[in-house]
Amino acid sequence: MKSIQQRLLTSLLIGLPLLWVLTSSFIAWRLWHEINEMNDTQITQVARYLIGVSADEDNDNDKDDYDYDDKQGENKEKHTAKIYNLKSKQLSGDLGDAEDDYMGFAIWDKEGRLLMADENGQSFAFLPDQHGFLEEDDHTYQRLNPFSKRWRLFYIHDEHSHKHESRVIAVGQNLDSRQKMIVDAMSVQVLPMLVGLLAFIGLVVWLIRRGFRPLTKISSELEQRQPQDDSPVTAEVPKEIQPLVTALNILFVKVADTLAREQRFTADASHELRSPLAALKLQADLLQQQILQLSGIEDDSQLFYHTQQISKGIERATHLVEQLLILAKIEPQQQLPPEQLEKVDWLMLTDVVLSDVNRLAREKHIQLKRTVHCDNPADILPILINPILFKLLIRNLLDNAIRYCPEGSLIELQLDTNAIRVVDNGMGVEPQQLARLSERFYRPAGQSQLGSGLGLSIVNRIAELHGLTLAFTNRSAPETGFIVTIKNTIKNTIKN
Repeated sequence: MKSIQQRLLTSLLIGLPLLWVLTSSFIAWRLWHEINEMNDTQITQVARYLIGVSADEDNDNDKDDYDYDDKQGENKEKHTAKIYNLKSKQLSGDLGDAEDDYMGFAIWDKEGRLLMADENGQSFAFLPDQHGFLEEDDHTYQRLNPFSKRWRLFYIHDEHSHKHESRVIAVGQNLDSRQKMIVDAMSVQVLPMLVGLLAFIGLVVWLIRRGFRPLTKISSELEQRQPQDDSPVTAEVPKEIQPLVTALNILFVKVADTLAREQRFTADASHELRSPLAALKLQADLLQQQILQLSGIEDDSQLFYHTQQISKGIERATHLVEQLLILAKIEPQQQLPPEQLEKVDWLMLTDVVLSDVNRLAREKHIQLKRTVHCDNPADILPILINPILFKLLIRNLLDNAIRYCPEGSLIELQLDTNAIRVVDNGMGVEPQQLARLSERFYRPAGQSQLGSGLGLSIVNRIAELHGLTLAFTNRSAPETGFIVTIKNTIKNTIKN
């Protein structure tokens, strides 16, 4: 399940841009509609203004549009249209990016003769039957020349002109310029909104991370806390989280108290269980000696056998108690305290362990061998360890190999730069049982050797506390035997 912080950030970082896109799209659509309406209104107003201007031009013009030549008996057209050409650079004021071809107009008489126009209006088509705006779906619009298709055209008829009846006035606006104006207007709206959106997203991310910072601090503190630590969490947290912190502080006290009771019980059990078992073992040994000294007792060999079984049972119980006590001590630990870790001399440490198990190996005529696979002994598995626990780890591995190997076997302790291996030439383990060897109280079927099924479980736990991994494999054919490898995960490596 994702964290609350990640879910909030994901939702907001997707939702805010999506909301912005929807809002901006609606604003752009409304802005496009309103600007089109405004420009169409401007066109109609210009058309009305031109009606008055054209009438004033007629009142000021005292000459006839046409002169007749009596000699030839034919009308000769002497009228020329008035063309207005005014560049934007000649105008004063802040015109922005207005183009010279932004608007145009043309005025025709009822015969289609051009009376007045500007430079753009000269190319407008005379449509005597058109009234109002020429829409794109009109067939007339489609048959106009390509130039006219770039214009939004409005036609109006001056029915009240006292000289030229039914004048046709056309006013057009360049669509490219209109679209450019709309795009510029939308850019003025959208770009600041985009910058504001990015700034708002950054603010949201910063605020969420700042709001979750106390929880992150608490998580880091809890991750490093030891189970027996009952000190309260003192981090400042929001009021909504304070009940949780208070409950955690109460739980820490309960857990620490429970662990303290368990440790006291373990210490008491260690003393109370070892002493009676040692006494029983002593009594069994004395009984065996007495039986051997006595003679003439019927079935004395049977009595001696039973005393041997009692002694083995006591040894097994003693071994089991020791393993359980060791496991009870190391199991609650999440990590080893730094003050307990140190760099050791592997040769000296393994000398001690090999001497401890040598007696048991001699009883089964098993040869113990140590091999160093590097030139410099200082390069052997360069990690910080707890020497006491690691002696127990190696001793358990060797003890396990000695117990389950047949007499006359060879057990080799290999020391390498990144691993420690215990290799024997015994019968090995069934492949389907390899994955379960580190389980508590698990022993492969058919075993007659003394054991509790906890040795490899303790080895695995000690390896985990040191950041190491435990691997079980059989030797490759044609060789037979079992290999236990303690590998380094590099996170605890000593840096030179």
